[in-house]
Amino acid sequence: MNISAPTLEELLHRMATADDRRAFELFFTQYHNPLLRFAMRYVPGRELAEEVVSDVFLKLWQKRTTLPAIQHPTSYLYVAVRNQALNYLQKAENQPTAELEAVPAAWQVDDMTPERALLTEELYQDIQRAVQKLPPQCQTIFRLIREDGLKYREVAEILNLSPKTVEVQMGIALKKISTDLQHHFTQRPGQAGNALRLALWLASLLAAAQ
Repeated sequence: MNISAPTLEELLHRMATADDRRAFELFFTQYHNPLLRFAMRYVPGRELAEEVVSDVFLKLWQKRTTLPAIQHPTSYLYVAVRNQALNYLQKAENQPTAELEAVPAAWQVDDMTPERALLTEELYQDIQRAVQKLPPQCQTIFRLIREDGLKYREVAEILNLSPKTVEVQMGIALKKISTDLQHHFTQRPGQAGNALRLALWLASLLAAAQ
């Protein structure tokens, strides 16, 4: 019998009402890597990003009794990380808050993602190169949807954009990526399946983000 993992709302409720440290451990395990990737969009280096995320987790535990009142907890987590990261930059550099377009483009990701079961190594690497060529805001939106599995509404809340803007930017991203990967739609000996794999991958993105 398969037991489904607890939802974020369930974990926050357990943390708030029972001081459940096991729930906090599950919460940390589930969200640490996605939040770390997101923090690395704003601060230079993994070590500082780790500190940002750790601070957010600590503050959430300290204020755990208030967590069930949060209406959109996933968006709340990302916004908290973004704000903490920008606070670190302000303190460290004494500079105004960075705009999204000024954020460094590097975003280290875990290669062990479900899409690797569908894509060939060549196709996966070509996708990575195409994504890295996207404009900063477009790339951020694409990665939040693809790698973190967020919806348009959640991304809009996190980045303080309208859902329509997120939808348009995602469309731009998919169009640019499709153009860069056009050669995969041409059947070549030994690689006849790449066009189908790429089409399925693009279709899965559109379906998941609505």
